[in-house]
Amino acid sequence: MTKRSGLKQNWTEASYLDPSLAQLPRILQTLATHMRKVPKGSIIRYQSNARGDQPRHDKSKKLVDRDVAAITQEKTDMAMETNLNLYVGNHGKPDGIEDYLVLITKLMEQRGIRVTVSSALDPLAVNLVIDEFTNYVENHRMVAFKKAYPHGKIIFILTEFVVRKWGVESFNHFGGPAEAAVIALFDVYLRTVRDDFGPIGLHHVLKLLCYSPLLGLHILLDTLHWGVKKLAGRRTPHGMTTFLNRNQRTVYFHMRYLGLKAFLRYADAIITSHEGIVGGLSPELGFDGKALLCLGVLYPELEERDVIDNLMVGKKLFIEITGSVTRYRQWWIDRLNRQLTSLGLHNVFGSCLSLPFAALASGKPIQRGAYSLHPPQTRTWPYSSPTRIFRALSVDYNLPILTRHYRQNPIEDVCFVLENKMSIVELYEMYADRTRLRQFVEPRMKSYNERVTVRNNALIEQLHRVMNSLEQVG
Repeated sequence: MTKRSGLKQNWTEASYLDPSLAQLPRILQTLATHMRKVPKGSIIRYQSNARGDQPRHDKSKKLVDRDVAAITQEKTDMAMETNLNLYVGNHGKPDGIEDYLVLITKLMEQRGIRVTVSSALDPLAVNLVIDEFTNYVENHRMVAFKKAYPHGKIIFILTEFVVRKWGVESFNHFGGPAEAAVIALFDVYLRTVRDDFGPIGLHHVLKLLCYSPLLGLHILLDTLHWGVKKLAGRRTPHGMTTFLNRNQRTVYFHMRYLGLKAFLRYADAIITSHEGIVGGLSPELGFDGKALLCLGVLYPELEERDVIDNLMVGKKLFIEITGSVTRYRQWWIDRLNRQLTSLGLHNVFGSCLSLPFAALASGKPIQRGAYSLHPPQTRTWPYSSPTRIFRALSVDYNLPILTRHYRQNPIEDVCFVLENKMSIVELYEMYADRTRLRQFVEPRMKSYNERVTVRNNALIEQLHRVMNSLEQVG
């Protein structure tokens, strides 16, 4: 334990907790449920502040200056070991990162590393930040933190894919020219209205000019459609409103992309949730101006006994799908239901159906399926979804089904892969025969855990080096 200059334990009173983070106690309860193998004496803490429900009416610069002033005034000498601070202040609603909170906390605690879940950055800890840089106020707080504590450590956990296509670059940009045109438009607009997303360059303007005819055509068609409906006496949103609503997801992901690109310079290192993420960021620079240091990929580890004992228990025989239901995912739902009918199993094997996020997040009892379907969002989607698979096995306790094996992440090997309509028969028989289920899952989980434990140990070794460097500075 190293003695150094630091903050009092109530230093987080200098932060301003987003009211929506009041859900964190529920999430921490979920964390506790999945911490059965935590070494004795480990700690999970949640730091908040006494003014957590105070609304943010002041201008962002004043808030940032006040935060830094409060932190500076509360410095004091204290002895404290370096720990990991899992920062969630940049996420308006923690529901979307609950899987990562469980995964990260569990992984670190099992290796004896103390984890704190907090709404504020901690200069005495290595701060883990799950990427989400759309909040203007929180973005400026991060800048202020790095200015006040240049030796404070921040590690970004990256979860989205940077895709270069049709002359533009954004998160998850797997669409065509129409989507590229929207990205080109908001690439310029967002940089105009936000001073934290970077300056506008000539190449940004040129790309927008190239796509302006296509943009004009789309907006014109939406406006004409609105005009025709209005003449017919039908109430309908304005053409521009329709255009914005249709492209809401694209705009959101581009905001996240611009935020990450602008704030990567404040990262001391990165950790990714997928092997394919780092490829889009290899030329980026970190906080010290050197090549961005990637510590490795974060792999979820499965509690074999817990999964086996609870898998499908209390579940009905049907296939569920969670998350956004795109047209391609709906195509798979319809296809499976047709197969059930053609096999004459529709009376004993429930229909494949989607479970809305609102219903799952409501806390009300809801019947869950024995199986969960995990098709990509589009037919050409190039990446697997390891975190979704982890949640299915370790949280929802249903057997994940893949429509395609990408061979990108070893957790794919634990899943059932659909090959033809006879796969439905296998699922039906596996549900009725638990021995058959165990024979399918147990060897796959054991092989998976053996492989990822070695990889995670290598990641933790790299993380320890960052933590040790903070102690040496202190």
